[in-house]
Amino acid sequence: MRHKFNVGQSVLPAHPRRADPDTYVIVRVLPETSHERQYRIRALSSGAECVVRETQIKGMKATPNPSRNALSRQENEAEAHLVWC
Repeated sequence: MRHKFNVGQSVLPAHPRRADPDTYVIVRVLPETSHERQYRIRALSSGAECVVRETQIKGMKATPNPSRNALSRQENEAEAHLVWC
């Protein structure tokens, strides 16, 4: 099955908790598991990262600055410490 979102695409929470939800960018499409497709996302305002399921996000038309897409070595090594949103 194909992923709905691509690296660099801007997304919003599908069910925001605030009236003004933060915008996120897809930084990595995670390998498929037996469960729902998953993505690593980064908040544009704070830089916080987390892993979300595909049904937890919805797409936007605008795309962020492409320079934000690349992950540093430090970010790759810290991947095991992600928080589930």
